[in-house]
Amino acid sequence: MPVLAQLQHRPASPQLYSAGRMKELDSSIKLGKILGIPIGVHYSWIFVFVLFIFLLARQYSQSHLGWDAPQIWSTALVTTVLFFLSVVAHELSHSLLAVRKGIPVIGITLFVFGGVSQLSHEARRPMTEFLIAVVGPLTSILLAVVFGGLKFVLSPGNPQWEDVLLNPGRTSLEVISLHLAWINFSLGLFNLLPGFPLDGGRVLRAAVWGLSGSYWRGTQVAARAGQFLGGLMILGGLGLGWLYFGASFQGIWFALIGLFLFSAATASYRQERNRESMRVFRVADAFTTDWSSLPSETALGSPLVSHGLAGPEAVIGVLADNRIQGVVTRQNLALIPAGSSPFTTLGQVMVPLASLPSVGPSEGIYDALERMETEGLTRLAVVSDGRLLGFLNKEEVLRFMARRRRTSV
Repeated sequence: MPVLAQLQHRPASPQLYSAGRMKELDSSIKLGKILGIPIGVHYSWIFVFVLFIFLLARQYSQSHLGWDAPQIWSTALVTTVLFFLSVVAHELSHSLLAVRKGIPVIGITLFVFGGVSQLSHEARRPMTEFLIAVVGPLTSILLAVVFGGLKFVLSPGNPQWEDVLLNPGRTSLEVISLHLAWINFSLGLFNLLPGFPLDGGRVLRAAVWGLSGSYWRGTQVAARAGQFLGGLMILGGLGLGWLYFGASFQGIWFALIGLFLFSAATASYRQERNRESMRVFRVADAFTTDWSSLPSETALGSPLVSHGLAGPEAVIGVLADNRIQGVVTRQNLALIPAGSSPFTTLGQVMVPLASLPSVGPSEGIYDALERMETEGLTRLAVVSDGRLLGFLNKEEVLRFMARRRRTSV
């Protein structure tokens, strides 16, 4: 089955723990939510969806001569839709277990090479990583059993050629169920291959992480394994296309997936290497104290307010009882109704310190940046023992990290 050879090698979860880093998938069409989890499709997926329908229709027209055109195309459409719903189920299993383990889910996106569950942060323990990773392939294998059972119920034995001619509707259901059983089984097994960014690579990382106690060591092993698998797929796909001209499309597709795996594994390795190199730095190394403070009774119409908001951080600390009790920003002032008295004080419109997204000075700078990316924040208040020390600005952190990487090369 030539189409099966293409379908079965689609990785269902190329980036399980994206943690807000797969920005290229943000340009997607939002379909809605399932159990509170946003579902979307990347624009590249539309091309693959149409391509799969065409390839399946061509295969059915060659292997089921008793079918007319409407049956061929409707069967191809239903098979493709159910296949991608199977991918959603695969990703949904990752996401639901992640939520159960306390990891918020940003959403699920289908794209050209499968699907991705975008989680807000990495797993904190090896066992959590293992469970979230392995549940996806197990879900695909379970779906294979369900569709295989449906095929057996519809046709306990092999249908004769007369059945194809006399019962085309029944045969369509058999073909769909058999196709989906084989695809989901292959999908589950393929995703268990031990290399990033496949689920099996996550399982491998969890194992090495658990044995060595080093998350970085587990990432190294899994990423290198992913590069090796990707390289083999590239060579195998090119070789298949070269030796068998009739299988050139399958070979090219196989090689492209191998290239994607190799690139994703390489990107994951570099990302985690950078993260590891930044672990020695803390929020205290990069936060700024370049901001103004004014008494809480200062009127909004005072020139001091305008001057304070003209600073780099555009924020004013509001003093009361010799302590910063809150802040005022340009965004706060923009929310004040027009016509409000210029004698309104900073203390009346400030955002209380306890309400600000905050971080401690001893926390890791990379973790703070990851939080800002996940929550869509541009800065965090740096607070220690209830006192405001300064602000951690996202752009300044990125510049700080870039400078450190350049000096370490």
